[in-house]
Amino acid sequence: MTAEPAPRPAAGPRVLIAAAILLLAFNLRPAVNVLGAVIPELRAATGLPAGTTGLLLSLPTLAFAVTGLAAPALAARFGAHRTVVVALAALVMGQVARAFLPGVAALFAGSLLALAGIAVANVLMPGLVRAHFPDRIPLLTAAYTTLLTVGGAAAAGLTIPVERALGGDWQVGLGLWTVTAVIALVPWLAMLRADRGPAAKAAGAPAGRRIPLRQLARTRVAWALAVYFACQSMVAYVVFGWLTQILVGAGLPDVVAAAQVSIAIAVGVPFAALVPPLLGRASRPQLLVLGLSSCYLAAFVGLIASPTDPVWLWAALIGVGTGTFPLALTLIALRARTGLATTSLSAFTQCVGYLIASVGPIGFGLLFDLSGDWTIPLLAMCAVVVLQIVAGLAAVRPRKVEDELPSAA
Repeated sequence: MTAEPAPRPAAGPRVLIAAAILLLAFNLRPAVNVLGAVIPELRAATGLPAGTTGLLLSLPTLAFAVTGLAAPALAARFGAHRTVVVALAALVMGQVARAFLPGVAALFAGSLLALAGIAVANVLMPGLVRAHFPDRIPLLTAAYTTLLTVGGAAAAGLTIPVERALGGDWQVGLGLWTVTAVIALVPWLAMLRADRGPAAKAAGAPAGRRIPLRQLARTRVAWALAVYFACQSMVAYVVFGWLTQILVGAGLPDVVAAAQVSIAIAVGVPFAALVPPLLGRASRPQLLVLGLSSCYLAAFVGLIASPTDPVWLWAALIGVGTGTFPLALTLIALRARTGLATTSLSAFTQCVGYLIASVGPIGFGLLFDLSGDWTIPLLAMCAVVVLQIVAGLAAVRPRKVEDELPSAA
């Protein structure tokens, strides 16, 4: 197959584009993490049953797995910039609806609308970086994954204090992060105005062509990335969903146990910034794959052998292990030649990955119920990390997904 021309940076001021991407990234987790923060108040006020609450908390993974599939087609049809504006508008309207409209139906419908916007934006991000900054992929990926992590941590840690400072309730807590989403809309609307000029007629559309998902499903690159993304997502969802319970079961006070999650998040923030540039410069990226995943293995073995001493070390190792997330996102942007091909690869990787990862927290809990302790579930997570290493070693091989498409033969 003839190689496609190298992508050129899209028209428009790069500072505005970078600001738009980073503000978008900051808003890709608050609407998810805020749910966990307000659930106790929400249940007390509404009487929401535990089963219904569990369904509400499972919506993000399911939405990310299903809704994100539409992103490549939307970007190809309307342009990436317009698609981002629609995604942010959905995020704003969904958050307002679930916070201030009465009834459980509005809570679920608003959540689904907001999560659909996030899912589409999730998929578009690597393609936007590839289209606008083909010469700065590791740097921009580091910046946006760091802002994504900071946004999620802010929602988890600041929602309740700010809500109480304002004298509000769970509805105010849910609605707080609408403000940041509205702010993120401003530079994207400015970019739409710039796109109307003759010199920027196609600036909102990534270069290249959309790759059908069925073609991507026949490539080794796409499956290596999807399995790697699935494993890192599964481990992360299990860790942040169950770590506090594991440590409380081992005898730690709940406040101390919850603090270990905060330690893991705090340690993970600098690694979100460091991993993409390290990958861009690494002559042997396999060592990065092995190093990050080995931290997860060491933490899980530690939690089996001596869960509470030294618990801070296990939390810190988990935080280092979360560097697998920015590594996965950087690889998506590096494994395709054009913006639209990257968006297609991102859709396949993230949607398949999140779908597989969704079984992790449920399966982890079932293994505990069946075995009666945390050893078997943690050993299962060790097996997932081993699979993650295998997929990661395949994903870092220097190749492009276009070279494995049927037409490339």
